[in-house]
Amino acid sequence: MEFENLLSKSKWSILKELAKGSKSAVEIARKTSQSVANTTQQLAILEAYELVKKLKQVKPEKQKKPGKPKQPYTLSQEVFAFCFLKPGMAEKSVIKLREQDLFPRFVLNAYFSLSEEDHYPIVKFVCESDVLKKADTIAFLQSNDKEIELFVITEHHLDDFREKYSNYHVSGLDGKTKKIISWSHNRKELEEGVEKKDEYFVNLVKNSKVLVDKKDNLKELRQELST
Repeated sequence: MEFENLLSKSKWSILKELAKGSKSAVEIARKTSQSVANTTQQLAILEAYELVKKLKQVKPEKQKKPGKPKQPYTLSQEVFAFCFLKPGMAEKSVIKLREQDLFPRFVLNAYFSLSEEDHYPIVKFVCESDVLKKADTIAFLQSNDKEIELFVITEHHLDDFREKYSNYHVSGLDGKTKKIISWSHNRKELEEGVEKKDEYFVNLVKNSKVLVDKKDNLKELRQELST
């Protein structure tokens, strides 16, 4: 099966739901307005192509209603599918990212998540510095014509990290300079802030777009917020 056939309407709607979080076939069917039978069939195909996987079943005593355990599914890997068209070339490609592919993951997430004017400065920032090596998590907050704000989680020496990266200036191809502002914290600071429901920390965790998250910090912190 060609990869684009895996992105048909019914399968794509399932993948989009799983991108939001793990769900059972019943939950996915309800969210996507499909029958449970069709959803289960599509999940089996996606699982065969290693795009989704089963998680450990919820034990009956933990379910809200009696019955058989619900089998949750989740996305199994990060995949980028490209169609590249230019004079003299028409190619399609599928890239399956490995855990160690930090730079391509960062770049591809940036190109898909950020506005076009932010692509060059954010990639140059990573290429010029060793921030990708020192940070466990880098997430996008907001930007304007002059600044890009990032949220960074690091276990590196915070004082040194903040001195180097809190305000980092990047020159563009047009000669103009854009400032990269990094709001950096370690995991302990964030856990304490989230536990206290501090508005500043809650905003960082809830309203940022992940560019790279080596240790699933944001995923776990968001789960803490939802409990």
